[in-house]
Amino acid sequence: MKMKLKGIGPKQRIIETALDLFYNQGYLATGINQIIEEAGVSKASFYDHFKSKEDLCVDYLQARGQIWVGWLKDTIDEFDTPMDRFMAPLEFFTKWLSECNYRGCAFLNIASEITDVQSKVRKEVIYTKDGFKSVIRELTKDLKNSDVKYKDLDIEFVTNAYYILTEGGVNACQVYGETGPIETVRKSIEKIIRKDK
Repeated sequence: MKMKLKGIGPKQRIIETALDLFYNQGYLATGINQIIEEAGVSKASFYDHFKSKEDLCVDYLQARGQIWVGWLKDTIDEFDTPMDRFMAPLEFFTKWLSECNYRGCAFLNIASEITDVQSKVRKEVIYTKDGFKSVIRELTKDLKNSDVKYKDLDIEFVTNAYYILTEGGVNACQVYGETGPIETVRKSIEKIIRKDK
């Protein structure tokens, strides 16, 4: 799953370079000069498009979020039944984590480097995570409406539990370099669904 944007202009080249460098070597470890050099742009061109490294980071997160959500939705769309679609994000995480060599979540990685919760970067991380929760919420609603046996599901509780378990599972996969924790997440969510109905 390669991060690629459409377009070949200087701004797109800078963002594509950030997609690689910020994710693979970290935000704080990546300097503007390295980005400029690897993107093949001038310093003046960089600052024409971005006032600061922080502004580039916000655009990086927006671009990565758009691509990542596209991958997630493509995986969900491979499934037909509400239950299979509900569980599909776990299929996505299993595949994605192994393909990114367990580098983990770009948004959590950035959040761990930027301590100011009120910063533009952290607000963008929260915005993207809220978007993921919205996807889970819609899948949960569809599951609830699909069968009488799910009619008593508490949509907000299930959404929040699914989100928190998934975030923890992704972190554990990153720490241990394997996808076993996602299977634990799957079993936990299945138990919540059974007990919550």
